[in-house]
Amino acid sequence: MEPHSCIGFTIDCDVLWKGALTTVMAFTIFVGCIWVVLAAIFGRRMGYLVLMVTLSGWLVILSATWLFGFWSQGLETPTNLGPRGSEPSWVVLNAGINVTSQEYPQADDYPADPWTDAPGGNIDASLQGVTGAVQVFLAEEANAELGREEGDADAVETSQFNVENIRFSTAPDGKTSLAMAQANFAGGGPQTTVLMRHDSGSVPRYSYMFLGGSILLFLIHLPLLDRAERSRREILTGGEAPPWYGPA
Repeated sequence: MEPHSCIGFTIDCDVLWKGALTTVMAFTIFVGCIWVVLAAIFGRRMGYLVLMVTLSGWLVILSATWLFGFWSQGLETPTNLGPRGSEPSWVVLNAGINVTSQEYPQADDYPADPWTDAPGGNIDASLQGVTGAVQVFLAEEANAELGREEGDADAVETSQFNVENIRFSTAPDGKTSLAMAQANFAGGGPQTTVLMRHDSGSVPRYSYMFLGGSILLFLIHLPLLDRAERSRREILTGGEAPPWYGPA
């Protein structure tokens, strides 16, 4: 029986749960051991605060390095080194023999003006991106209609579709890039026209989440550590210590 993907994830459920369990166990073992040592020296509350301030401070540095590079790998260090969110991609909006769109009325004029052969930037990468997006979309549609799944011996492959007449344009908002192309099955069949828009994605999404969460944890625990340290200093300089219940 084939493994199933969990809702909201493209990862098999068994892999997802194993990864989550491994992460929780690693955090419990490695971070928990440090807390036990700190608690033996400073006490449970003080040890916890020292641990959280240092851990969140380290996470701030790590996530900032993910985002900005900070020349951590030399002068040519790229940005977005951490966990990556959605990559830039071409998203299929409509496909059929004759494609129209109320949101993007220039689809009616394809392949004439305002559609052009070359968009701004790297034309080869744009052509490859559009070709791949069209082939993947048509292969998925064909397999869904035939009741087949990717990996089956008789599944339709992306390479079985020919893509031509790729044209580019810009949406009425002046920002969104559009593309249209025509494709057909190599074994024969009608020519399908596909309308797409370019999604810029959100590659640094998780790095921003880590950075924001780390800063929040740091700002929450630092004043608490300062207050605990002041109380501890008062005890050391003549104050009355609370009852001692053991190092843990």
